[in-house]
Amino acid sequence: AIAQNKKVEEPPKPLFKSKDGKLQYNPNEKGDRIPDFSYSGYMAGEKSIPTAVVKIVVPLTNGDATLNIQSALNYVAKLPKGKDGLRGAVLLEKGTYQVSGTLKIMASGVVLRGSGMGNNGTIIKAYGLDRIGVIRLLGKNDRQLQPQVAITDNYVPVNAMQVNVANVSNFKIGDKIVIQRPSTKNWIDDIETNHFGGGITSLGWKPGQRDMYWDREITNISGTALTFDAPITTALDVKYGGGLVRAYQWSGRIEQVGVENLKIESDYHKENPKDEYHRWNAISAENVKDAWVRQVVFEHFAGSAVSLLETAKRITVEDCKSLNPVSEIGGERRNTFFTNGQQTLFQRVYAE
Repeated sequence: AIAQNKKVEEPPKPLFKSKDGKLQYNPNEKGDRIPDFSYSGYMAGEKSIPTAVVKIVVPLTNGDATLNIQSALNYVAKLPKGKDGLRGAVLLEKGTYQVSGTLKIMASGVVLRGSGMGNNGTIIKAYGLDRIGVIRLLGKNDRQLQPQVAITDNYVPVNAMQVNVANVSNFKIGDKIVIQRPSTKNWIDDIETNHFGGGITSLGWKPGQRDMYWDREITNISGTALTFDAPITTALDVKYGGGLVRAYQWSGRIEQVGVENLKIESDYHKENPKDEYHRWNAISAENVKDAWVRQVVFEHFAGSAVSLLETAKRITVEDCKSLNPVSEIGGERRNTFFTNGQQTLFQRVYAE
């Protein structure tokens, strides 16, 4: 009876709403807390997506428009940047543009804009018996990494925005950095991902295969401590190899680019509702940061409407619809709004 009447103290909630209506967080005994994901999207959510000034209009013509649209994108890519980092927009008129190839935005500050996302707006009809993508936001993979420096903290909690390092002399405020968390054998063993049963050992995780990387910017240096601009999402534990930091330069990464206000449709074999020999992905982003895809309708794609690759950072995808996918029903298909990048935001999107 005494035990039953004894009041049990519940642990503090990890997340609660304060009297002023704002979210508040309680860390656990190690300092871990629910990550703050408000740093996601274009410019980490600090600025609204801009509207680029139209610099060229691509007229609607019969036949393949790939070269015409690409030439316009190349023209804007050579214009000077404004103070906002934008060069300008390529505007497509209302109607259907036939596109047989891949359109590439390869310079900062270039936007591709249609004249409406409905059936009476702008439609890019991607045809051809090939699985190539339709639009690629594509910077250069020319990142130069500096020597790595060890993190000296015994434990860096989830949501931390600061680490101590063995040597700060190689860093300065404003440096772009990569924080690396190793995937050690004892960590893999402890979480039991070294084997997934069935007598197949090849599927088990191997040391070095599951390293994690955070792409950040140094905002302050105090003593041996580096403070950076967005939290990390997994703890760094010396028991599991701690962590490493290295600065980098990346001149070929592009930014301030976008696709907006149009519809992209993949052609396919109408006699085969599970056809896969047609366009796979509509829009992909690689070696890109601070970019966006907004107000775009996608139809008939087998893979992704939008695919953000590992080198994509701070991208917003919003107010988009993906309709009537055409593919087999199986793995590696219909990853409709997909991210493998960092600080990426998908909001108000719909997928069939």
